[in-house]
Amino acid sequence: ESIPMKSLKCYNDYNSQVTCTWMEHSEAHDLVGMILYQRDNISSKNKDMSCKPQTENNLNEAPDVYVHWVCNMTTDYLGIGVEDTYGFRPKKVLQTELDVDLFQNVRLLPPQNLSVSPMTSGDFLLTWQPADGSQGLGNALDYEVTYKWQGESWEEAASLLLSSTTQCSLSPEDLVPGSSYVARVRVRPGQASSFSGQYSEWSMEVSWKTPEGGLQPRNLRCFFSGGDRLTCSWEVKKAITTSVLFGLFFRATPASQEEECSPVHEKTLAHTPYVVQSCEIPVSNSSSQSTYHVSVRAKTEEKLIEAYKNIQVLPPANVSITATENQEYELRWKKHRFNYNFITQRYQVKYWENNRYEKVIYEVRESR
Repeated sequence: ESIPMKSLKCYNDYNSQVTCTWMEHSEAHDLVGMILYQRDNISSKNKDMSCKPQTENNLNEAPDVYVHWVCNMTTDYLGIGVEDTYGFRPKKVLQTELDVDLFQNVRLLPPQNLSVSPMTSGDFLLTWQPADGSQGLGNALDYEVTYKWQGESWEEAASLLLSSTTQCSLSPEDLVPGSSYVARVRVRPGQASSFSGQYSEWSMEVSWKTPEGGLQPRNLRCFFSGGDRLTCSWEVKKAITTSVLFGLFFRATPASQEEECSPVHEKTLAHTPYVVQSCEIPVSNSSSQSTYHVSVRAKTEEKLIEAYKNIQVLPPANVSITATENQEYELRWKKHRFNYNFITQRYQVKYWENNRYEKVIYEVRESR
């Protein structure tokens, strides 16, 4: 019930005067505005009442939220057996019309009983059934199946378009091992039918988990921006990336030299032991060459370590100590000899008083 009708109250002097009070929301009044009319069962004609805004707000509403009205009229019919009916109509005509072709405006109920089951081939089979009421279209139905990791948004989901079938299989090559997935499906009349319309709402979702996979990079996919970028992404096991760096290599033509894409970006996947790595390949002339060969493989890491800058000499041998006549001590040892006599060795001598290691004294001497 609307606010004007809910707030409407009318009374009379049982002679000829009728007074009504009601209210409407101030914003609704500014947009449309309502007219109060009266009709009795004697004349059966609608009569507009004369209304003026009420200055005092006796309902303690917030200021300017509602407009309160007082309406008056005179009537010749008041008494037992006279039935007065009151109503409202907007000051503006509010109406829209449409001729609906039933067969060209079909929106089916979403598919039901969506389920997933593993196959001996390693694929996952998705099956569903048309909703009750869709049987009149037979098999002439188009379906859209979307699936994604549970941590992804539906905007990032993969999509499959199918016709005249209520099942599809997902290959392990298209799924990340050891990950949780969720899928859904919707339907619309197919082109083979005499019906047309929009897709239905999405079905109930179904979820499953893929088994742990091998060590190879998986799910290599590339998408062209339509301009100057070819973006490729792939998944690898996170633990492997701590020891192995993966690179994306490409050829613009079979005869061209292989190039490495750089830089490689990495994004962690929630709730999975895998990461997504990606790289953007610059495209200079897509009109002359539309096919790129890309591959992902482990890179060879090398580090230059120069021997003469990383010498660790063997410790001196035959260390001995001898007391001299002037109450000094002489420390002797046999040094390690290099193949090159011009290399100077530097020694570090450390000595301390027994059981007083905190007073260690260092002395450095050079010898050729």
